[in-house]
Amino acid sequence: MQEKLISADNHIDLTYCPPDLWSERAPREWREMAPRTEERDDGLHWFVDGQDKGMWNGVGPGFLKYQKGTFHHVDEMKEAGFEWDYRRGAKPRPTTPETRISDLDKDGVAAEVIYGCLMINEMISDTTMRDWADTVYNDWAADFAKQADPNRVFPLAIIPNSDPKSAAAEVRRCARLGLRGGDLAFKRMGIPLWHHDWYALWEASAECRFPISFHSTGFKAARAPDTPEMEKEYAVQYRLVRSALFQTDTMEVLVSLLASGACDKYPDFNFVLGESGVTWLPYIFDRLDTEYEDRARSLGFKLKPSDYFRRQGFVTYQQDNFLEPIVPLIGEDNIMWASDYPHPDSLWPDSHRVVDENLAGFSPAVRRKIVCDNAARLYGLN
Repeated sequence: MQEKLISADNHIDLTYCPPDLWSERAPREWREMAPRTEERDDGLHWFVDGQDKGMWNGVGPGFLKYQKGTFHHVDEMKEAGFEWDYRRGAKPRPTTPETRISDLDKDGVAAEVIYGCLMINEMISDTTMRDWADTVYNDWAADFAKQADPNRVFPLAIIPNSDPKSAAAEVRRCARLGLRGGDLAFKRMGIPLWHHDWYALWEASAECRFPISFHSTGFKAARAPDTPEMEKEYAVQYRLVRSALFQTDTMEVLVSLLASGACDKYPDFNFVLGESGVTWLPYIFDRLDTEYEDRARSLGFKLKPSDYFRRQGFVTYQQDNFLEPIVPLIGEDNIMWASDYPHPDSLWPDSHRVVDENLAGFSPAVRRKIVCDNAARLYGLN
């Protein structure tokens, strides 16, 4: 009998969303700038803020056409039955209820927590339109879960990231919709994460038992190619730099959030570092605790900064060959496994094999926490 798996980090990317989700609801003055699709010779393209982002129903969050040999695992996904069709009327697998469920079954995953439309709050410059786009997605996501299977499919809300009071209001609204948590984009925030104005959001999160996640989206300091010619010549090298480093961008999130005093002031507030990996955390804990003792004791925290993570923080990972000696330093109750479906670096449809390889040295009790129980407890899943 297979062990029960709950993926704490799966996805519905903008590329897979219904092509008219925003455009058919947008006020007249926003119709050219709100997320919309437009027919081109090779199929539908997504436009956001008037910019062509790439293919509707493209590969992963990058809106890419499928090209054999670009991503090894994407080729494996195609062999396992995943298809990408850019023509209007096609049914994207991740946002068609029956195929979403069949893909969970193929992977042997009992339930999933779904991050939606990563980076959409970075793509839309107008803050009012950005907040509106978030609410449109959240309404749709709540309905999609009901259509798919409300006992297996748990989308996270997109939380507005320009105004803390708007964010708090959307948390309370989405909790009433039945959503279990939200994702807060941190790359284009109106106010720094360590600022106390965000206390309004942490208070709402604690009040509603609505965890706030911060999903990695790319190492912002990675030097990009300077010219189209350089990008073409060095595309593989640059892709490797970004993909190898992107999970580490939540280091800043972790330190900023703990430095803000959010966990000290709101002990019922929980947060998640999504797709951030695990084994870098002890070094950051040590640095943060050391620097707090040296130059920040005036903040008056009741605990060491790292202890707030162990009390209120969580992290998700897909695969990590160095977990065993690290878990005691972080906390077996704070780590959640994820398959990352349907991203190019996902484990689908081989999640059980990878879990067996990575967690072979763990006791059944600890293993069960990491692959199932921690996510179920955090999000209140049956």
